[in-house]
Amino acid sequence: MFGLCEKLMTHFAVILTAFSLSQPLLLLLICGPHGGTFPTPFTTHWAEASAADEAVGKWATQFGDELFALAQKITKSQEIKEKYKEYNARVELKNGTELIKSITKNVGRMLARKMDAVRCIQERAEYVNENFEFNLTYALQNFTYFSSKYSTFNGNSSEELEPNEAEFAWMYRNMELNPDTHFYNTPVDTEHSSVHVPSNIWDRSERVLKTIMWSEHLDEVFRQNYQSDPALSWQYFGSDTGILRHYPAAQWTDTRPNRDDADTYDCRKRSWYIETATCSKDIVILLDHSGSMTGFRHHVAKFTIRSILDTFSNNDFFTILRYSSEVNDIIPCFNGALVQATPENIEVFNQQIELLDDPEGYANLTLAYETAFQLLRKYYDSRRCVTNSTCNQAIMLVTDGVAGNTTEVFQKYNWGNGENGTSQMDTRVFTYLLGKEVTKVREIQWMACLNRGYYSHVQTLDEVHEEVLKYVDVIATPLVLQNEQHPPTWTHAFTDKTYDPKTSNEKRPRLMISVGVPAFDRFYRHANSTNPRARLLGVAGTDVPVEDIDKLTLPYKLGVNGYSFVVSNNGYVLLHPDLRPIGTNGKMNPNYNSIDFTEVEHLFEDQSPREPGESILHIRNAMVRHEANEFKSISVKFHYDKMRRVSEEKQDYFFAPLPNTPFTLGIVMPTEYGKTWIKVGEEVDKNKHMKINISNFFIGENWKVHPDWVYCKYHYLEGHEFKTPEAELREFLAKMQNDWKWSEQYAEDESDWDDKDDLNCGRKTLGDDAYYCNKELVNLLIFDAKVTNSSYGVWRFESDEERQLIERFGADLRFVATMSGLTRWQFIFGEVEVDTDREFGDYHTTAIDETWYKSAILQHHEDRSESFVYSVKYYDDPMEDSEVKVTASHAIFPRDGGKEAPACVVGFQFSHARMWERFFSITAVDHCNHCLPICTDDDVDCVVIDNNAYIVIGQNINTTGKFFGEFHGDVMTAMVERGIFLSIEVYDYQEQCKEEPKAGSDGHGLLHPLRLLSLAWKYLVGRLFFEYQRIQWWADGAPFMEYTDEIEDEYVAVGDGGKSSASKPKDDSDDENAMFDEPEPDPIYKACDKRSTLYALQPSALVGINDFVEAPSTRPFLVKKIPNSNLVLVVVNVLMPSRSVRLTTEPQRMEYDKEFPCYKLNMSFYERRRIEECYTVHEDEELYTYCGNASRLVLTLQLMPLTIILVFYLTHSFMR
Repeated sequence: MFGLCEKLMTHFAVILTAFSLSQPLLLLLICGPHGGTFPTPFTTHWAEASAADEAVGKWATQFGDELFALAQKITKSQEIKEKYKEYNARVELKNGTELIKSITKNVGRMLARKMDAVRCIQERAEYVNENFEFNLTYALQNFTYFSSKYSTFNGNSSEELEPNEAEFAWMYRNMELNPDTHFYNTPVDTEHSSVHVPSNIWDRSERVLKTIMWSEHLDEVFRQNYQSDPALSWQYFGSDTGILRHYPAAQWTDTRPNRDDADTYDCRKRSWYIETATCSKDIVILLDHSGSMTGFRHHVAKFTIRSILDTFSNNDFFTILRYSSEVNDIIPCFNGALVQATPENIEVFNQQIELLDDPEGYANLTLAYETAFQLLRKYYDSRRCVTNSTCNQAIMLVTDGVAGNTTEVFQKYNWGNGENGTSQMDTRVFTYLLGKEVTKVREIQWMACLNRGYYSHVQTLDEVHEEVLKYVDVIATPLVLQNEQHPPTWTHAFTDKTYDPKTSNEKRPRLMISVGVPAFDRFYRHANSTNPRARLLGVAGTDVPVEDIDKLTLPYKLGVNGYSFVVSNNGYVLLHPDLRPIGTNGKMNPNYNSIDFTEVEHLFEDQSPREPGESILHIRNAMVRHEANEFKSISVKFHYDKMRRVSEEKQDYFFAPLPNTPFTLGIVMPTEYGKTWIKVGEEVDKNKHMKINISNFFIGENWKVHPDWVYCKYHYLEGHEFKTPEAELREFLAKMQNDWKWSEQYAEDESDWDDKDDLNCGRKTLGDDAYYCNKELVNLLIFDAKVTNSSYGVWRFESDEERQLIERFGADLRFVATMSGLTRWQFIFGEVEVDTDREFGDYHTTAIDETWYKSAILQHHEDRSESFVYSVKYYDDPMEDSEVKVTASHAIFPRDGGKEAPACVVGFQFSHARMWERFFSITAVDHCNHCLPICTDDDVDCVVIDNNAYIVIGQNINTTGKFFGEFHGDVMTAMVERGIFLSIEVYDYQEQCKEEPKAGSDGHGLLHPLRLLSLAWKYLVGRLFFEYQRIQWWADGAPFMEYTDEIEDEYVAVGDGGKSSASKPKDDSDDENAMFDEPEPDPIYKACDKRSTLYALQPSALVGINDFVEAPSTRPFLVKKIPNSNLVLVVVNVLMPSRSVRLTTEPQRMEYDKEFPCYKLNMSFYERRRIEECYTVHEDEELYTYCGNASRLVLTLQLMPLTIILVFYLTHSFMR
């Protein structure tokens, strides 16, 4: 160790450094075990400093040269590059404008077929309903149907019927179901459809039973649609009665947390139904918060509002105002604004309603109406509602009574003629009168009737659901009355109901979109109609998997680091590589279908969170307006590898509208290297002509094709199952040797682009073995296979020197991946069986989407030399092998006609332990006569980091894969200040953060006698109304079906995060105990934003750096680029004091001055495009509609004593 002299010199150097920070050199004198020193401005000359730098440079050069020699020998990169030239690979330019036209044409053709299928269902439904003769007596005695809930499935018992329904079990036909690959292995029957009926709807009531009967005739259309387009997903018809007929027939997927809960799924509350019926809406909800709205009425009011909010979608804007003597926003930061009805906004309002103070004061309804009309007027003007008829505006009043007449308000704001400050806004008014003992019913009824609305008298909780849905029929009336157009409506993304993250092997949830078409009841126009009411018959629809769109966007042609995306009329993405529906906590993000385009595209101009720059807003707004446009050379923060790596890149954006949809499809291509690609000819025909069997290019098992790309497929997946995509490809390669005909999935058809009213419901059906292929991609794949085939035969060492070099680094595997999605790999010393039975090709199947592929292409762009990219797994990622491997990759860019294009990436894997040993063997050699310590000394820390500052080699092997700044933050900061690394902040707006449960005060645990009596009284009242509901159902002759489970939940106070009790109590004693012994709350996750500070190497900054890095208050260090690589050698003097700076690349939660969702309020003012073909006014509306009347009293007064007796009996044990 050090002698006394060396120690004194070290301390002296520290003192001098403290007083000499302005000196040009920061490499301080220290003593090493060999007498060596770091050069300092006080003890050495420039020549000595340069000697140390030269020594470090020799280490870096020798290490880099050995790695490069190893890489060239094992990958045979030059040999493969020459093959492209030998086989006449053509480098051609890609025209982004023409490419986006081709892609939108392909996708548009597919979506047009889906719309045609739905319109065929709609036409058939209207015709059958109009001509159907219904005999109730016959139906009740003889009619049977396939029930999605109550039928017997493959001989197994179905959902248990209630005792008073068991006698009708004969109504439900037995079903034989078989798993179908196309429907994600869900057991189905493709010969029939089946019917779902919500638990609160009786399938033997006249209207419901009639609908079930006539809709059975839709099966013929369902089958025809599916056989002409086997890619069709679920088809369905949702009736205004609440029943849902879906094809194919299947057992209803039970998504209830508790099977004892009621099945409350109602198609009329689904976005595809409501959006089709009502278009976009601006709604102001007025909640009476005066003193009379206490107790049960307050509960009903909250339940009513929650039911209303459930009917809203992303195309709607709303707010809730509570009024008494004053009018206030439920959420103060939303003052004077309508907010978009995204799931997260709706959840926030639901939570806030539960936290409202007790109602008090008197109700100033006039002031409430004025406030609502003034707010709507602002949007009425901004959306130019005067010049178009596509504005749906409404006020929904929730109250237990009105004090007087409000006619003057309507005359001023809704019935005026523009004179004397009046206006005519055509705003609808819907009124919900709560409670049984009500007064001035006529006034509140006329408020609705005179304003084109609907009046509902809600006396009990079970009436809320049906009464709320009636507003949908009212708003849909003008659509029905026009009776000509059936405009298709597309939804935003949602998850497939059959997807279960617990059992599915899919990496991402199945996102779907739906298209719906309204069907009209034509009876009201019949001369003999006894009920001339314009009525929406229902909505026909089908689901479209978002991945079906993705597969048609030609990802192979977009190339590496290029991608496609789809944006809605609201600016939300339903397809984007950075759209992450599932958070890092494994849970679905609540706002996965309302992620704005500005939240997934990160431009360099966006320096502050939630403040997008002008460029990204220009791109977004152009897409929202359904324009075709392009923006080039946009500087972006290109992040990859799970947002752990970043690079400053330039991208070109191209986009165009998808016809007859609200969506705009876009593509992104890198500006520098995304404009060219490898073009090949007719490889199938060429090889066949040369008598070459193309299957010979795919010998063995060590190859994969991109699992998400379509090469060739059978239309009918069922009956054509393959264990792997490679097995599927092999079958088609064999077919190509014989008589072969190329076929497209959606061949161009003139009717696809004719007048959209010219419908073809008799398309040619496809045979069982019908198939389709991507001809261009298959030819490219065969070409790539031919180019790489000879290089991946049997491995032979060319010399002993080569063998020694490969063994020195423990290299055991080589690979190549091409732009056609082909990946090959080869074991140098023979395949080694591992415990997991998984190997390289099982972990890395996606070719151009792999991190090492992306990195190699970026490296070529940054460093035009023949360099390789070296990386190790992130420290927290799972192991792929029994030991840590280093992955090296290199991009091959063939040249042709003065142009180059990214064709493939070659690479290899070798032992990290051997690399570590070799590095410290090289750096143990003294090249400058003790001018600095060697790397095996304790005086220095020699670290090899990659281009994103992750440690590849460190003296402590446990630091491998970790961020360099965690251990040498001051050095990392100095390198950023000197421009060696660029610090880039990336924002993640799709995260969920765990909230710590708020512990209640200990004082609440001590029950004061008065508090105990209060709780008992509340419990008694709750049970009273609970049993009241049961008896009311019984009195009405309808099965109760545990529907009140949901009702009971409404009485449970919402805790942190708005979670209410979801499970049904086992018995009454459990109910009682729960009031005093609350369980430990589950973890709560809330939407949040996170910031990651990432780093990117700036290679040009290292040119010319020789002997020191000038940075005050930093440990002295030397930095050298390792040639022909993405690696940097950093030598740090660890004996000198450090500022103890710790940096991290881990995402950090961002704290705003405002709470959620207020910090996102500005997004409500982003540009949107209203849905077209929206019918809001019709001159005959008053003739064919009515505005509601008082509900009948279902429960007779004679039953009230029985209710009270029953409640006291049930609560007797509790009161004791």
